[in-house]
Amino acid sequence: LLYTIKFELRIQEVMPRDDCPLAGGPGGIKPADDIVRTICHQVRSDAEQKADYSFEVFEPVSYRTQVVAGTNFFVKVKVSSTDDSHIHLRVFRGLPHTGCAIELSAILKDKTSTCKLEPFGY
Repeated sequence: LLYTIKFELRIQEVMPRDDCPLAGGPGGIKPADDIVRTICHQVRSDAEQKADYSFEVFEPVSYRTQVVAGTNFFVKVKVSSTDDSHIHLRVFRGLPHTGCAIELSAILKDKTSTCKLEPFGY
């Protein structure tokens, strides 16, 4: 007996989608949730120290994440109830074996609600 087997190979170009970020790249922008509010609460005093002033309010609005050797959180935070003042934070949360330490890595001042939240502070 003789069998013939035919194979068909199809190569398809795969384009990254907005909802499927590249490995190591930043994810999409999401509304602030309880996890991000907790993280922001933990770094507020560090943010005020780096900004060199106290914030009237400190309300996370939106965020995006980047998985590294832990997670970078890029967060847009409203800091005034009287105008459109916002800041952007980059907060690093370590992996579980490091105790999931939270660290404010960088801050961008003089932002507004319309400023695009992009990765920064490398």
